[in-house]
Amino acid sequence: PPASAAAEMRSLLPLVLAVAAIGHVAAISLDSESGKVLEEALHNDQLVISVKHIKPRRRVRTGVETLLAIDFPGSRQKMVMQLDRRSRRVVLETTENGRMRGQHFSVDSLTEDSIINSLVLSIQQNRPQPHIALYVDCVKQGVINTPRTLRDMFLTMRNPRLQVYRERRYTMEVDSDTTIEKVLNRNNCPDTVQMQAIEAAAPTLNEIQRVRGDIPIIHDCDDNMLVKAINELVTIVKQLREEVETQRVETHKLRQLLEECDMCQPGESWT
Repeated sequence: PPASAAAEMRSLLPLVLAVAAIGHVAAISLDSESGKVLEEALHNDQLVISVKHIKPRRRVRTGVETLLAIDFPGSRQKMVMQLDRRSRRVVLETTENGRMRGQHFSVDSLTEDSIINSLVLSIQQNRPQPHIALYVDCVKQGVINTPRTLRDMFLTMRNPRLQVYRERRYTMEVDSDTTIEKVLNRNNCPDTVQMQAIEAAAPTLNEIQRVRGDIPIIHDCDDNMLVKAINELVTIVKQLREEVETQRVETHKLRQLLEECDMCQPGESWT
């Protein structure tokens, strides 16, 4: 497109992304009780977050659903967990001092119609290699590194506090005084899976994407839809500019007519 159109598209892109981001988090709400439990639990080296009975949402057209958001008010830090059914991913987004980090677990069994009985995050916060492991329906899906842990985010605040936002349709549990094996057992996982869970494995990095902290991450944003939306906005802006130009010309002509009108001159009377 011409340079002017390209400039307009660049100026409108943050607006389009912001509108898209709003749609992802609209279903979650503040859960003060879970916030208190998590605040106590994150002081431990290990904690486990479980989300149960996750059913597909018909109204989520994009295929992405926000399950959990942990916010640290007054700081530039947070963590968001999303379910991307179309891409078959569980996405973890963290904001660390204003900089966003996007990582994901690939889950082959995840489809747009599948029901997840249990989604378990095993969070290891001890140094030198803090990490998070994911289990979906008892099957380990991988491990991602977490250079900044939830405990780090909490303790570096001037007035430490956190807020938990989650999808209330699902059951969520937070454990800190137990092991991942016991949590899996509580979710009716077979013994063979529990044995696999305790095998020592070095954390492997799934995927890290560093982006600017002032632009939200939109994982499911279809390129064609985005281009179409931007083009529509550019068209509207052009129409508004044409209307303003038309009004300017009409105003100029009206001013000329008034200046040339003998009957409109002050100080003269007509009979």
